[in-house]
Parts: sequence; C-alpha cells; structure tokens
Amino acid sequence: MAENIYKLEETILKNIGGSENIKSYTHCATRLRFQLINDSKVGYDALKSTDGVLGVINKGGQTQIIIGPAVEQVYHRFAGLLKNQKGAGELALDGASLENSENASNPSKTKVVDQVLAYISGSIQPTLPVLISAGMISALLAIAVTMGMDNQSLTYTTLIAVVNVGFAFLPVFVAFSAARHIGTNEFIAAFISLITLNVFNQQAELNLFNLAVPNIKYMNSIIPVLLMVPLLYVVDRLCDKYIPSVAHFTLKSLIMVVVCLPAMLVVFGPVGSLIGGGLANACIWLLETTGPIALAVLSALHPITVMFGMHYLFTPIMTNEVAMTGYSFVLDRALAANFAMAGAAFAVGFKAKKSINKSSGFSSGVTALLSVTEPALYGCLVRLKRPLIAACAAAGISGAFLGIFKVKAYAIASPNLLSLPIFIGGEGMSNFVLACAGALLAFVLGFGLTYVMGFSEEA
Repeated sequence: MAENIYKLEETILKNIGGSENIKSYTHCATRLRFQLINDSKVGYDALKSTDGVLGVINKGGQTQIIIGPAVEQVYHRFAGLLKNQKGAGELALDGASLENSENASNPSKTKVVDQVLAYISGSIQPTLPVLISAGMISALLAIAVTMGMDNQSLTYTTLIAVVNVGFAFLPVFVAFSAARHIGTNEFIAAFISLITLNVFNQQAELNLFNLAVPNIKYMNSIIPVLLMVPLLYVVDRLCDKYIPSVAHFTLKSLIMVVVCLPAMLVVFGPVGSLIGGGLANACIWLLETTGPIALAVLSALHPITVMFGMHYLFTPIMTNEVAMTGYSFVLDRALAANFAMAGAAFAVGFKAKKSINKSSGFSSGVTALLSVTEPALYGCLVRLKRPLIAACAAAGISGAFLGIFKVKAYAIASPNLLSLPIFIGGEGMSNFVLACAGALLAFVLGFGLTYVMGFSEEA
C-alpha cells in the first residue's frame, strides 16, 4: 500500500484553493467536477503536471479535472480526505450547493449561460449509469432475440419491463439529481415527478384548482423537471425566510408541493414538452433531410464537445428521440467519434518513439474501445495535436457514412465494442451491420490519418 493514499487528492485540494474554496463537487465517468468560490485560485499548470491528472478545464461554471476511469476511486478518497479537514463537514457532496457562505462570489459575475449549462450538465451526469445499464440490458435482449429467444416469453417480458423503468422513470432520477445539484429537497422533487408520471401522465379531462391539466406525456421527458426544480429551490428558500423554523417540518414540504405541482402540470409540462419535442423533431428533420452533412459536422465536433464536458447536453435530445420514435440518430455522432479517437490512439502507440507515448497510445486506445475516450483524448490526441485533427476528420467522414445510410441507435449507451448491440433493431440485421461498418471505418481512418500525418513528440 502506498505510504499516503491521499497524495493525488491532497495535490488536487491544494491546487484548487483548499476546502474553503469549494462550493460543491461531484464526478462523472472520467472527471472530478468542482464549483469553486474563486476560480483564480486554481493552479492549472501544477494540476496538469500531476501524475494521475489527464487535463484541467474550466467550462460551464465548473472546474473539471480529468482523471479517467479511476475517477470514482479518486472521488471517494477525496471525500474521505475532506472529512479529515477542519470545517469540511460544511461541504456539500454530490453537487449540493453551499448556502450563506461569507466568501461566496457574486452570482452576477457568473455568466447566465454558464450557470444554465452547469445546471443541465450537473443534473444529467449522475443519471447516466441508469441510462447505460438500461441500454445495455436492451442490447443484450436484442442479441438474445436474434439467437432465438422468444420475445413473448415471461423472461423477455420481465427484462424489457426493467429496461422500460430505466427510461420511463428517468425524469424522477433527473429531478432528484437536479435538486441535489442546486441545493433543494431531492425527495420533494422526485415526489412531484412521480406524481406527474403516475397520476397525470396522458389522462384525459383532468382538473386541478379549476385549472385544466393539459394532456402531456411525462415519461422519458426530462425537460419539464429541469424547468420545475429551480422554482422548487425558490419556494424552498422563501419558506426558510418567512415560515418559523418550528413549523418547517409540518408546512414547508406541503407548500413546496402545493406551489410546484400546479406549475409543473400547467406551465412546465406543456413548455418542456414543446421544447423537447421541438428539439427532437428538429434533429430528426435535419438528419433525415441533410443527414450526411449534419451528422458529419456533429461527429467531427464531438471530441471538442467532450473536451469541454458539454456532450451531456445532447442527452435530453436523444431521450426525446427515443421516446418519440423508438430510436436515435444523434447518438451516431458518438459512434463515429469514439472509434475514430480509439484508432488515432492506437496509431500513436504504433508510431511513437518514446515509451511513454507508446504506452499511453495502446492503453488509452483499449480504454476508448471498451469504455471511455477521455484517456485517449487527453493522454494522446490533445497533447500531440495532430492526432486530434486526424480523429476529428475521421469522425466527420464516418459520420457522413452513418448519415447516408440513416443508421439508428435503439437504446442509449456510450458507443463502444461492448455496446454495439444497441444498434440491433427494426427489421433484420442490416442496421447493426452498417453501424459496425461505420465503427470500423472510423477506427481505420483514425488510425490511418494519424499514422500518415504523424506528430511531434517534443511537446
């Protein structure tokens, strides 16, 4: 065992300004994500040169430290380290906001767009394991059916019900996560979302306080809860301000539900449905009419959106696509880009002279093929520059191929070797074969372009 298992975590804590500079923190698949009181205290150069840190960026109101697949272990050790810090008990874990900090920065200094993006991203990221697990079960069922499993059997019916829960009740998970992210009651948020799903989901002629309740499909739709939770936060704070503390336990939750539920049903539900449906329809129309061009652009830019941690913003669009049509076109961009980045990383491993680049190329290439792409992106492509250009070009060409043949994803999961069965669906196996061909094309082009273009190892 290492003499000090907190060495990496101590270095991170020191270079983000200490525990007193942290407003909140959480993690996603590969990154520690911090909301800090004063971003100027971050030692970017020191963090980037730290063993175990693949990169550091500040985007969407967050300081993001890229760790790679080991991020969850680092996160838990970081939490353990903070528990030993004086006053660290005041820190909010998993994204819950700190309140009433004397040193808190003026919110007006933070760009509204950054705040909105940080809120959406921070609300969606923790729910991705639900989407991925449901998507993978769906993919495995698709394989089983092609191998002869009866899709009318009780086993299939049971497992597909598990998949449906993951997607249909996604708004509940997002509501909980969003409430935790901004610092209001997660269980009230989830409760309101469950009410809309179980009581008011496409029920005709409903009425609440003499307000006609529109007929809205709440299942799979996460935009209404993303709109509702900030109102819940405001009501929560007003209750703290005007209701005596002795009555909080009895009255506060009641008021939050009575105010936010009608707003959800009459305002946020219809508006969110309109926004979500509009975005999904726009993407479907764009990709069906100009598919090769649109998908080529989205695929080529996907590594860049991953660099800035903004690729999660496509999740509401994809969930609405699947809810409306049963499939997603937008996920194709990640299929093309992920395999292109894997190919570029492997080319670095084969072509590099320095052992550190060879090792980084091969190891991160395998990781990109099997799970996540950030180690390849930050360990090879961004650092060596030309492989990133090659990967983007390969992704764009492969995206055009997928757009020409209108390849569809029938479940949501990060495209990699293990999750390719999410492209099994429709009639026959042609869609799956085309998806595999697109992935192979992306990998070969990423490898070939990187190998031909070369790169400098002096940086």
